[in-house]
Amino acid sequence: MSKISGRLRQPDYASYARFYDYFELAGQDESEELNLFLDELFDINGIESIVDFACGTGAQATGLARLGYQVTAADLNAEMLKIAKKKAKGLKVRFVKTDMRNARLGEHDAAICIFNAIGHLTRHECCAFFENARKHLNPNGIFVTDILNFRAMQGKAMAQYRRMRREAVIDDLLVQHSRTCSLLKEDRQLCIESITRWQDGIHAPQEIIDDWQMQLYDSDELQDMLTTAGFSEISFFAAAGCEFDDETSENIMAICQK
Repeated sequence: MSKISGRLRQPDYASYARFYDYFELAGQDESEELNLFLDELFDINGIESIVDFACGTGAQATGLARLGYQVTAADLNAEMLKIAKKKAKGLKVRFVKTDMRNARLGEHDAAICIFNAIGHLTRHECCAFFENARKHLNPNGIFVTDILNFRAMQGKAMAQYRRMRREAVIDDLLVQHSRTCSLLKEDRQLCIESITRWQDGIHAPQEIIDDWQMQLYDSDELQDMLTTAGFSEISFFAAAGCEFDDETSENIMAICQK
């Protein structure tokens, strides 16, 4: 996949969408632990309406809607949205195909952008998105986002990402997914090469070969970017609301207020 000038190389989510939950969410429809943490956070702050940017296959949108929140879920990829809509059958979720950098979805009590989605943006694009996310919030609204912690990825956290290989039977297909990651320290990026191969035992195997980048940040960078975008009361947590450590926490979850 060639690099577009001024942009990061992107994964082929249109082709990978039907396998996404099996290899990124361990076969689950939702991120249950994270959704329970978000529910607690939102309950304390009186949140009723939520916009989920880069919602993907709906790991947060469906779970939060099931918990009673009014959810608007947006993603740029039609195939990912198709799966999210199927999972949300019977739930009141408004799905919109749009780019989170320039979406216009009205004001909400909270906005989320989860599972390293901001890593698909350049730093400049991410700053613009933060400003746009703030515009989607009611006064004192809450914004939650997360990303891999660049500092931790320079240490032991990187070990589990260097090589991954998983296999599953999905819709009567034997699917193998392998991934190799390297850290580009100067650019603060994770370079990801992956092959997803599947076969039905009758026809020739098919495969998706991907080569893409993810922009990483440390907490100081996120603090500066969120402050510049106009957010206040910025706090950092590790995954699912655990205590955050600058050097060792694999993930950074930022929670802030308009």
